[in-house]
Amino acid sequence: MAFVDATGLQIKTIEEILAELSTQQRAEIDATLNTAPDEPLGQLNGIFAAQLREVWEVAQVAYNGLNPDAAEGFLLEKLSALTGTRRAAATKSRVPVLVNLDIGTTLIAGTHFANVVGEPDNRWTPEADFTAPSTGGHALTFEAEFTGPVIANLSTISVISTPLSGWNLVSNAFDSATPGTDIDSDPELRQRREEELRATGSATLDAIRADVLADVDVLQCSVFENVSNVTDINGLPPKSFEVVVYDGEPPQLTNDQIAQLIFDTKGAGIKAFGSESGTAVDSLGFSHTIGFTRPAEVLVWLEVDIDVNSSSGYAGATAVKEQLVLLNVTDLLQGRDVILQRISKEVMTFAGVIDVTGIRIGLTVAPVGTTNLVINNRQIARLDAIRIAIAENFITIP
Repeated sequence: MAFVDATGLQIKTIEEILAELSTQQRAEIDATLNTAPDEPLGQLNGIFAAQLREVWEVAQVAYNGLNPDAAEGFLLEKLSALTGTRRAAATKSRVPVLVNLDIGTTLIAGTHFANVVGEPDNRWTPEADFTAPSTGGHALTFEAEFTGPVIANLSTISVISTPLSGWNLVSNAFDSATPGTDIDSDPELRQRREEELRATGSATLDAIRADVLADVDVLQCSVFENVSNVTDINGLPPKSFEVVVYDGEPPQLTNDQIAQLIFDTKGAGIKAFGSESGTAVDSLGFSHTIGFTRPAEVLVWLEVDIDVNSSSGYAGATAVKEQLVLLNVTDLLQGRDVILQRISKEVMTFAGVIDVTGIRIGLTVAPVGTTNLVINNRQIARLDAIRIAIAENFITIP
């Protein structure tokens, strides 16, 4: 029998429905009725039970639609929308490129594409229409054709997919500088809703962080404060706070836009400190200078020595590099140390890799460090395929 307990609505199983149908039929029609599954009445009962089970499942979905911890899909979206939280849309990867154009040549966003060499479906297009003011090289930002964490390693966007007179060459000077994201999953939407609810009507550090992160162009954010009457060890003045915000490289927001995000939540009379600043405007039109900090990118050089089974389906060094670059999204957050064991674990996920025999890390070419790379709160470590070397030792294993 269906009931509600501490875990929610408990619905009837098909077996329970069949048993109840048989019991009621024998009680109200004939105690000798044969309701066995292979009998006509039993077969009818099976059809009815399957339909009734679907009704119970719909009832459970409707019941869970009022519970943010259990609601799913569109019901979770509607429940979250009641408090102003929306499922974050998927975003596209972005990367700086150099194009060589004849004067007057126009590249149209979404029409003209370049692709990664050897990957014709990995296409990139200008983020905005661009007309060359002169003949020669021009630095632009390209975005991936599709959303999600699409990867393009250094100098691999070199094929012009849609030939255009006056477009002579293209090349990316970096890996995907700002990897895209997939649409919020249900767990991510639940977390976003909880963070925004905690932020409502509040000027706490969590509230400031939540409001800054609510902008889709903000990828990471941390907030620190100094409640003492002296400058603290992090350099924060007395009674101040600092927002460290990462909005990609190149930055996606102006200083004034970030300043406004902070000002809209911060408490009155509290200094917003940082290495950069922007101007925010209050409801009366008065301007306020708001400090904040963008984390300094720490360019990491990495050398990894691996043993590989030569008879395995090893994907190759390029694939390993691409996987390590994705750590920029999942692991190498601002203020997060580069953990060598995490590097090793990622490499060991590849088929055919028998062992990681050595890892060297540093801030210059030919690194020699063999311990975790420490990153401070105002820094963010960045891996790039051009700065990763994979030394493969192939071993034949029967």
